[in-house]
Amino acid sequence: MRPEAEGDSEGEESEYFPTEEEEEEEEDDEVEGVEADLSGDGTDYELKPLPKGRKRQKKVPVQEIDDDFFPSSGEEAEASPIGEGGGGGRKVGRYRDDGDEDYYKQRLSPKMPRTLSLHEITDLLETDDSIEASAIVIQPPENATAPVSDEESGDEEGGTINNLPGSLLHTAAYLIQDGSDAESDSDDPSYAPKDDSPDEVPSTSSVQQPPPSRRRKMTKIVCKWKKADLTVQPVAGRVTAPPNDFFTEMRTPTEILELFLDDEVIELIVKYSNLYADSKGVHLGLTSSEFKCFLGIIFLSGYVSVPRRRMFWEQRTDVHNVLVSAAMRRDRFETIFSNLHVADNADLDPVDKFSKLRPLISKLNERCMKFVPNETYFSFDEFMVHYFGRHGCKQFIRGKPIRFGYKFWCGATCLGYICWFQPYQGKNPNTKHEEYGVGASLVLQFSEALTEAHPGRYHFVSNNFFTSIALLDKLSSMGHQATGTVRKDHIDKVPLESDVALKKKERGTFDYRIDGKGNIVCRWNDNSVVTVASSGAGIHPLCLVSRYSQKLKKKIQVQQPNMIKVYNQFMGGVDRADENIDKYRASIRGKKWYSSPLLFCFELVLQNAWQLHKTYDEKPVDFLEFRRRVVCHYLETHGHPPEPGQKGRPQKRNIDSRYDGINHVIVKQGKQTRCAECHKNTAFRCEKCDVALHVKCSVEYHTE
Repeated sequence: MRPEAEGDSEGEESEYFPTEEEEEEEEDDEVEGVEADLSGDGTDYELKPLPKGRKRQKKVPVQEIDDDFFPSSGEEAEASPIGEGGGGGRKVGRYRDDGDEDYYKQRLSPKMPRTLSLHEITDLLETDDSIEASAIVIQPPENATAPVSDEESGDEEGGTINNLPGSLLHTAAYLIQDGSDAESDSDDPSYAPKDDSPDEVPSTSSVQQPPPSRRRKMTKIVCKWKKADLTVQPVAGRVTAPPNDFFTEMRTPTEILELFLDDEVIELIVKYSNLYADSKGVHLGLTSSEFKCFLGIIFLSGYVSVPRRRMFWEQRTDVHNVLVSAAMRRDRFETIFSNLHVADNADLDPVDKFSKLRPLISKLNERCMKFVPNETYFSFDEFMVHYFGRHGCKQFIRGKPIRFGYKFWCGATCLGYICWFQPYQGKNPNTKHEEYGVGASLVLQFSEALTEAHPGRYHFVSNNFFTSIALLDKLSSMGHQATGTVRKDHIDKVPLESDVALKKKERGTFDYRIDGKGNIVCRWNDNSVVTVASSGAGIHPLCLVSRYSQKLKKKIQVQQPNMIKVYNQFMGGVDRADENIDKYRASIRGKKWYSSPLLFCFELVLQNAWQLHKTYDEKPVDFLEFRRRVVCHYLETHGHPPEPGQKGRPQKRNIDSRYDGINHVIVKQGKQTRCAECHKNTAFRCEKCDVALHVKCSVEYHTE
């Protein structure tokens, strides 16, 4: 220790350079571990020994402090700012005097959580690696004034928790964390919301503290896993029987389709299409019957496609379609298609990017949910719709059959009946369940819509984008079960065998763990290692599946856990619907951004109608025949053939056959028409070219 330099006074700072003798004395104190009162205010400091070649470190305060360090409730501490008068910020030699009591009150009190014992804090630090602590402050134990024997002290050179006596382990302590305001990642599904806020600690400083953060605190779920199988009864599905009154009699494909495209939906489309045309100064005058005829042409283009849609109305025999040209005029079709709308442009939601389609999507969702077949298992996945234009919601997904287009979230039965669908638009305006992440929140929305329409307990199957332990817990609390592949970061450190270790073992090897809430996680080695989590299917009964072995050059039997079988059996519902729709997708496309998703809505309900036809009809037909029957009914029943006497454009002739010089026979026709060569009336025509032609003009007409 040094004597106080001349000119030093309270509140003033002075620079002091110790002599070599004083430095040697201080170094001796450090080696011996002597605790010294350097500031004269009663605060003990411990001087740490320094490595060679480094200057002396700042003094570190001993963690044990007096009772009067923290003021009692209702008592205000008198603090003076650091560096100003009153003893705060006084320097001793080259060391800053941090022993001032007010300085530590300002530093520690704003970050103190509720009081825990030292033993509880050390257990917390050992079990949770995410906590980064800078210091642990403990109050004096109850026997602080009592004599302490050597039996109550450990080795002074030690630094573990085993060296502390019981009196210190049970005393009150405070944990000071690095970056105490840092929030947990809410996107991690292993975190669950915690509504209760930590106990407030009154500030002991006169310095104004910042307001507490209003961000939601997240508490990490710590699960204990053990190796055991899941024993649970499967859910029963729907409580009440499905309302199949509409299938008491045999229904035609058109009648089944109009369960979804009923009069209310058709009138909505007709109303807003006429409204949009009026705003553009066009008198559309669209009717429900005419729209059905228009829709029939859209469906026909799925299995009779032409490079240009105008070719349906050409008179040339190679592309001429009598059914289309007799049902609606070409220009009328183009006018309806350019003015097709399902919402009022003057009343659009600026937050919803699909507000131009929202009225139709909402009504179709209601009808799709109303006629859901009686199923227990439902799959949830994404669906892509073709689009190559520019729009903020257009997605690019590498490796998918449809790489460019709009993404739809769909819930479906295992056979492909789509019960619920919503377009993806980035940030979802529906913030319900957002604390579970994007994927899990969509599954929860689908489960709520299904339960509201048909009360019951269901089993949901999804892929690793949607599945998490938090989702399984939430669905279990709602009475449902779930199974799905899961990513490594969606499970909380389950002690499963690693992927690398499983790959080295034979095919069919698996490892599994279960937690206390009834969630089981299994890692299975097939072509590659896959991880599946479930709350409704366990490991047993094991089944055997056939796989081809590259090593043995033959098929072998591989054991498969039951939860893997459940996932493979019920997951592909959305993919089946995608396959059905894409097989006969309408080839007519529009330039407007909403044309593709609008036509997708019509394709979706047609596919759903076929699914109902297969479910309830005793003699079902395939999807192509079902589609053709709808098209023929709409075009023949609601079509308007052109009036007699109307003349179309002149027919284009085949130039190659005109000059071939083969079988150009001039025959007599019943009525005189204009000659194709001299344009005078004639009663003759060329039978092969099918044009009116004088006998004398035949040579000139058929010669280049």
